[in-house]
Amino acid sequence: MPSWLGLGIHEERELPLDLGDYKVTPGERWTVTSLKNGEIVYSGIGPVEVVRSPAPS
Repeated sequence: MPSWLGLGIHEERELPLDLGDYKVTPGERWTVTSLKNGEIVYSGIGPVEVVRSPAPS
């Protein structure tokens, strides 16, 4: 997700569920919602994407 720290700086947040368990909705405020329980895990500036971690599992 973009950062309020400035252009070219991105923030990452680890999410516990699989990629397909989240819905990204663009808009004035982008949201990432858990499809398992409806919880909004992010609401803010975009663009935002949910990606698989490059770290080994």
